[in-house]
Amino acid sequence: MNAAPQLIRFQDIQAMNRADSFKVVAPVIRPDDVALQGRFCTMGLRSGLRLHATDSVDVHNMVTQVASQPGTTLGLFLEGGASVSLGGRAIALGQGVTLPHAFALTSTEPDLFERRGLRGQRVRKVNVNIPQGWLEAEDWPEAKRLAALVGDHLSLRTWTPSRRQAELAMRLLNPSPDMPFLEGLYRETLALEFVGEVLREWADNVHPGRVGSRDLIRLRRACDYIDGNSDCRLHVDQVAQAAGMSVSALQRLFHAAHGTSVLEFARVRRLEQARQALESGHHSVTEVALNAGYGSSANFATAFKRQFGLSPSQVRRRG
Repeated sequence: MNAAPQLIRFQDIQAMNRADSFKVVAPVIRPDDVALQGRFCTMGLRSGLRLHATDSVDVHNMVTQVASQPGTTLGLFLEGGASVSLGGRAIALGQGVTLPHAFALTSTEPDLFERRGLRGQRVRKVNVNIPQGWLEAEDWPEAKRLAALVGDHLSLRTWTPSRRQAELAMRLLNPSPDMPFLEGLYRETLALEFVGEVLREWADNVHPGRVGSRDLIRLRRACDYIDGNSDCRLHVDQVAQAAGMSVSALQRLFHAAHGTSVLEFARVRRLEQARQALESGHHSVTEVALNAGYGSSANFATAFKRQFGLSPSQVRRRG
């Protein structure tokens, strides 16, 4: 980004987001029309992360869409907010909040991401996208535990950023002009440090071990709800409501009690119940797959074998 504000055209944004099938839904504008005024950057990093940094003002009440790939976006707003939707689910990010605020939004399957910009609104923000599987691929002991903290599909976590997180976001927005030929490497280093700072804070806030009696009651409610809805697709906010807790508190409780996320626990629970049904010999594989919430026997068989190392038909024959 240069220091001086720029007039950013629709075709400039489209060129940066070509891989994500970026398009403007409204209003009808020409490719060379100005969409934003300020500074805007979207770039893939060599580490596999993707950086989006903007300090700009919307010129139109503009609705844009991109194809969202599985992963987790860590974002920090230094100013402004955003009205977005993912997979048709409306999400308000920091609207009406004056202090810096951060969020993590997770998607575990390809989906449509939509943003509704307001004419005249200034937004200063940084997003770093972590592709699905990126943490799990790291060869260090804490990687898998940290990967479990990013959340399930459409989970949203918000928090007040630390001073260091806000400082890194500002530096990502305003990289040093001294060595422009090293700008990409500089941003790569800052983005990795930003991700590390966020994950370190999450890890520090998880305290595995003893669960109090009040939390045990809530945990039982959540598990009862999961068991009673094993044949349908669960959303973590539904489980949280049944337990009488916030989503973030429920996730922390499941990590403390079971060492895993809510929906991962539910997934394994469904497969364990399916195995019991198959071992009884009274149900077909297709019937068990449907009762476990799988619309496809093939998908069920893949998940089952990944979990137990045996196919559903092998388990049924043994039973």
